[in-house]
This record gives sequence, C-alpha cells and structure tokens, in this order.
Amino acid sequence: MNAHLVLAALAVLAVWVGWLYGAPFGRCPKCKGTGTIKRTRQGKHGRQLVRVKVCPRCKGRRRVQRRGSRTVHRLAFKIRDGHGAAARYQQEDSDGTP
Repeated sequence: MNAHLVLAALAVLAVWVGWLYGAPFGRCPKCKGTGTIKRTRQGKHGRQLVRVKVCPRCKGRRRVQRRGSRTVHRLAFKIRDGHGAAARYQQEDSDGTP
C-alpha cells in the first residue's frame, strides 16, 4: 500500500516535470490572458468610468512563465552540458595535467 502511494507520487511528479518542460508558459492569471485589466470607478452624476490598463504581471504579453519551469529547464541544460564537461575532464587527465 505504501509502495503504491510512493510510486503514484513519483508518477505525478514525472508528469508535472514533463508538462513544465513541454509547456513552460501559461495564461496570465491576473488578466486571464487578455493582456489588459479594466479598472472601474464611480464618476460624476452616477456614471461608471472604465479605464483599460496594461496588465502589470504579464505586461500585455498575455503569458507568464509557470512556477518551476525555469528550474526544470536549467536542470535539463546542466544534464545535457554535463556529458561534455565529463569528456573534457577526462581529456585533461590523459594529458597528465592536473
């Protein structure tokens, strides 16, 4: 029972990491992907004044980076770059230089 729970948690974590790697950007939660925010206030004589403003979170781009996606991409880059670094390290050892 406990092992199944751990395996299920690892599977969910693997799917989440894959999702962050494949789709690192998502719709802005503040403006709901519109890029603008409508500000309303009460004007003179009971009229409602609407002011449209660029979203301060996404700056009008409509997309924001998902939490954790930058870390996932950095880790993937380090793993890819690590194989080359290990080969360079072995090459330096074979020359006899420290």
